[in-house]
Amino acid sequence: MKSHPDAASRTVAEIVTQLPVPSRLGLLRFERLNEASWTMLFLDPSCEHRFGLPASELCALLDAPYASLMEPESRYRLHDEVQRQLAEQKHYSIEYTLHTPRGALRLMEMGEAFQQHGRHLLRGYLMAQGNAEAPPDRRKHQELEAQNHQLRDSLERYQRTQEDHLQHLIRSRAQQSLIVRLARHRYSSSNPAEEAAQLITRAACEAYDVDRAGIWLLEGNELAAVSLYRRDQAHHEYPRAIDMSLFPRYLEALHSGRAIDAHDARNDPRTSELASNYLKPEGITAMLDASIRIGGEVVGVLCLEHIGAPRVWHSDEIAFAGELADQFAQVLVNQQRRHAASALHLFQRAVEQSASAFLLVDRDGLVEYVNPSFTAITQYSADEVHGRRLSDLPALENLSELLFDTGSGLAACNSWQGEFRSRRKNLEPYWGQLSISKVFGEDGELTHYIGIYEDVTQSKLAQQRIEKLAYTDNLTGLGNRPYFIRTLEERFQHDHETPLCLLLVDIDNFKRINDSLGHQTGDKLLVSLARRLRNSLASNGVLARFASNEFAVLLDGADLESGQRIAAQVLQTLDKPLFVDNQLISVTGSLGLACAPQHGRDPQTLMKHAGLALHKAKANGKHQLQLFTEALNAEASYKLFVENNLRRALAQNELEVFYQPKLCLRTGQLLGMEALLRWNHPEKGMISPEQFISVAEETGMIIPIGKWVIREACRMSRHLSSAGLGNLQVAINLSPKQFSDPDLVGSIAAILHEEQLPPAQLELELTEGLLLEATEDTRHQLNRLKSLGLTLAMDDFGTGYSSLSYLKKFPIDVIKIDRSFIKDIPDSQDDKEITSAVIAMAHKLKLKVVAEGIETAAQLGFLRRQHCDVGQGYLFDKPIAGKHLLENLGRYPSRKGALAR
Repeated sequence: MKSHPDAASRTVAEIVTQLPVPSRLGLLRFERLNEASWTMLFLDPSCEHRFGLPASELCALLDAPYASLMEPESRYRLHDEVQRQLAEQKHYSIEYTLHTPRGALRLMEMGEAFQQHGRHLLRGYLMAQGNAEAPPDRRKHQELEAQNHQLRDSLERYQRTQEDHLQHLIRSRAQQSLIVRLARHRYSSSNPAEEAAQLITRAACEAYDVDRAGIWLLEGNELAAVSLYRRDQAHHEYPRAIDMSLFPRYLEALHSGRAIDAHDARNDPRTSELASNYLKPEGITAMLDASIRIGGEVVGVLCLEHIGAPRVWHSDEIAFAGELADQFAQVLVNQQRRHAASALHLFQRAVEQSASAFLLVDRDGLVEYVNPSFTAITQYSADEVHGRRLSDLPALENLSELLFDTGSGLAACNSWQGEFRSRRKNLEPYWGQLSISKVFGEDGELTHYIGIYEDVTQSKLAQQRIEKLAYTDNLTGLGNRPYFIRTLEERFQHDHETPLCLLLVDIDNFKRINDSLGHQTGDKLLVSLARRLRNSLASNGVLARFASNEFAVLLDGADLESGQRIAAQVLQTLDKPLFVDNQLISVTGSLGLACAPQHGRDPQTLMKHAGLALHKAKANGKHQLQLFTEALNAEASYKLFVENNLRRALAQNELEVFYQPKLCLRTGQLLGMEALLRWNHPEKGMISPEQFISVAEETGMIIPIGKWVIREACRMSRHLSSAGLGNLQVAINLSPKQFSDPDLVGSIAAILHEEQLPPAQLELELTEGLLLEATEDTRHQLNRLKSLGLTLAMDDFGTGYSSLSYLKKFPIDVIKIDRSFIKDIPDSQDDKEITSAVIAMAHKLKLKVVAEGIETAAQLGFLRRQHCDVGQGYLFDKPIAGKHLLENLGRYPSRKGALAR
């Protein structure tokens, strides 16, 4: 029998699956489209007995013959009822009248929905409703009425069929005309896809008599509008993209079918989820959406949107929407082809005009293609190399080894990059930078090799020149620090067992030579020293200039004993004067020595330990050799510990100020005290200033710490005055590093103002080293401090380069005699004479004298006889913590109201 084309090649079992009730029970099996057209795909052949029409006439694609036996308005209403029931449950049941040649027949239809080949179908049973036969005398009358009714219905159906056919012909001609117009259109804009979308959407609105038509492209989970035409406003819009992850049923329907023909879009299961966000705000009641596919994949959708009264989409309209979608898909395909062709042409021109050489070789090593740059680099023309093996070409024979040797880098990987050295056709050598990759076919088999390389001969030579400059000291011609470190690393990479020694040499006091003789003479001196050191070393020694006045020597194969012997020879070599710029210059050196493997088994450790040894040699007075020991490492580690913890100590109040009383030696009255910094570490306990002050100076922490000490001392002095102990003067040591702070004077003045302490109650103790190396800025700072009303004292007088010129140049008020001169009194006659002379000299200059470190009554008696002004020491009191100071000072007589002068 005849049936729908979709079902033509299927058996009955495939069409209506698992329908067990036989037709002899009065049930007819059926399968039809889930559309208002009621198109039958299959109908039980026994229908001819009941309907008077064979199944072959009722199962046809055109004109919907089965639906023509129903009232037109009924089939749309019943279709909606079927959709409503299926939305609530898996099956449906309806009743309707079928006007057959044998008269009106009441049918009950029971079925279920399913999908096949992407189409929405219905299947189930038809059951005729049994009625009692009419009386014999009425039978003829009923038959006549039935025939008349049938004739009228047939005439109406014929007229409707003719009208539908006419409308179908009109739509078909319009559709064919539109397709021809679209096919003949020549896109001239730079964006053919947008131009085609505008043309199709505008034409679709006219052909379908709809209000809106749009073409959207699917990009991930978003639909992006290419063009949306509004017929009422006669213009194109470009709305925002729509997130389709919010509408999964619509997206599923779009992928599973050719078109979505939603007559009632707001209630259709496929489109109802669009109602609140899209359909209702735009007033859309019906939709016809056709998927745009390329290679079977959905890439977009053509949307026809109807506003107003309900709209039923005819089968030819649905089919035509698919054709329009295919037209746009073809435009996209053509655009992709043009882009691909343009890209390929551009790639070909780029390869031909590239400054890099391109080389295409088959899997057997035969050359298939070279570009002009290959000829320019190798001097071989394309004809000379085409079809030849790489191994036969002198310019490329090493490439053959790279491609086909099992031990090459390309054998295990799909690509290789690196430099290679070869020769041109005229045998001139050159360097090439090559990148070569394997090319695989669709079956995964290796087919070709493609190589891209450049002539980098000039850059290679320049690199070698730059490398030489980068690793050479311009002044002495020796290797520089990077060269030496690289040499040391290479030595350790090749040999870990053979001993070696690392010697660092520092020229002592070289800054003085530069400052006194000039940098030009200093440079000549370094050149002479480098020549002398190089001549004194054996062939296995590597010499490099590390820094301005520092050299490094690598003694390969030298053990600890021979390393010390060679280091001693170097020390003697440096001691010999040098004749530079018509004058003899004597220099000395400090040496640090570390040997492997005793002092390190890697370059970093050995360099570190040699540096520690050199630092120790300089700290011990210079002009000596220092061998690395673990004690130096421990000392460096301790300094690092101090540095790391000192930053935290100030913030967490671990620092304390202790105070040592200063007494008038004539009356015994309390005049003031000296502030002494202490560090109470939470784990290490009390740390003396000798262990951390130098680190604070090196790191710059002495500046904030010094300001903190000044503030604490000022507060303590004011507190003692408030407690009735009089105006006690507090003395504070200033580090030379604090004078590098440009705000030193301003910060001290601010502290005095904030703490409300008279400047006369603050004494600043200065070191001789500061006065010895004082610059003009330092002198200016001292004068400004003196102008504030502070007292300035020279601390530890006599231990350094003491000179009376200090007392003339700087506004000094007090001289403090160092404890080293006091401790041996009265046993040491020299110390007694020096102390007496300093006191007498100071009094002549109207300076006050303070003696430190008084520990015995004999020392006190001597100083009193020499009329020393002030004393401090353990004989009176040890340094006292601030929290105990007030109770300890109460036992001293003090002068109330003013400072002792």
